[in-house]
Parts: sequence; structure tokens; C-alpha cells
Amino acid sequence: MNDVASLMMPANLPEWLTLANVLLTAMFAGLTFFILRANRAAVGAMREQMADQNRPFVAVTVQVRMGTPVIQLLIRNVGRSPAQNLRLRLDRDFFQFGEQAESRNLAKQSAFSQSIDCLPPMSELLFDLGMGFEIFASGADPTICPHTFEVSAEYEYGKNKYSEKTHVDLQPYMGTSVPRHPVVEELERVRKSIDNLSGVVKQSANAAIKAQSAEEKND
Repeated sequence: MNDVASLMMPANLPEWLTLANVLLTAMFAGLTFFILRANRAAVGAMREQMADQNRPFVAVTVQVRMGTPVIQLLIRNVGRSPAQNLRLRLDRDFFQFGEQAESRNLAKQSAFSQSIDCLPPMSELLFDLGMGFEIFASGADPTICPHTFEVSAEYEYGKNKYSEKTHVDLQPYMGTSVPRHPVVEELERVRKSIDNLSGVVKQSANAAIKAQSAEEKND
């Protein structure tokens, strides 16, 4: 029994030190491996984050033209890189302002039927859809100016390809107020004040002329 134990255990201090050195080396190697793997994952995550921050992004939104009831479709590259080989598609026909002519069918317009070589960052495409009160009229044909539709966008940047679909719903704009710019409103108030002042000046001038004419007749 003692012979077996002596074979399994180091006989002297150098062998103990060698065994401890091997164990410590293995532990450090394992820790180094896990640290390298964690660093690799962190670097990969940072690269993905940088790619997401610098990528192109084609956003599709709806807005109302300032000072009018015209509803517009806005397509804009809000990313930091150009959207290359951009292909836009509408899933159904939309006739602008309800005009049933092929030239007024938004789905057939050049932007939605042909490829766009490049849409630079912060560049935008703006399309008038129609007057809100006409689109939402009780007798309006929803196949001419549909209240909902889908815009798909496929584009590239470098070796990366992107594909997005945006569901557009015009119904939340039903009954909303016309947006007005505060500067424009202030200018309108100034114009009205000037018109009123001009009217007062004209009345005063006419009264003075009449009074002078009356005095001349009396003389």
C-alpha cells in the first residue's frame, strides 16, 4: 500500500514545485483563453455597433405640409452613409389628389419603379398624396387613395444589404389641425395691422380733403 502511495505522490520538493508550476500554468492559460474570447466578443460587438451607427437608414414617414391640409409621404436617408442601389416599392396603387391618371399613380412614379443609384445621407424624396379632407371624405374610393399601404426599401452599402418594410397609416391624421409656422402667423398679424393702419390713414386723408374743399367753397 505504501509502495502505491509513493508512486502517486512526488518524492521530493522539486517535484512538488514542478507540479505546482504545471497547475498554475494551466490556470493562467485557461484564464488567458477566456479573456481573449471575451475581448474578441467585445471587439465584435463594437464593430457591429459602429457598423449600425455608420450604416445608411432609409426612413419612411408621413407629414402635413406647413399651412396646408396636404398630406405628404417623406422618404429620407437618416443614416450616415449613402444608400446605394435603392429600390422602393408600393404594395398598391395610390393616385395623387385622387386623379386617376397613370402619371398620377405614385406606385408607377420613377422613384418606385426604377432603381436609384444613390441616396446620400440626409437626402429626401417628398411626394404629395392629397388633401386630407378629400382623402378622408365619406364618399372617397379607398382604392384610389388608400388609407393604408406598405413601402418596401432595399438598398446596399459596401458588402452589406438592407431590406425594410414600413406600414403607412394615414388615418391618425383624420381631423387633425393644419400646422402653421409661428413666424408666418406673426407676419399675418403685422400685415393685418398695416392694412388697418392704411385704412385709417386713407379715411383721415379723405376727411381732410373734404374739409379743405368745403372751406374753399365757403370762401
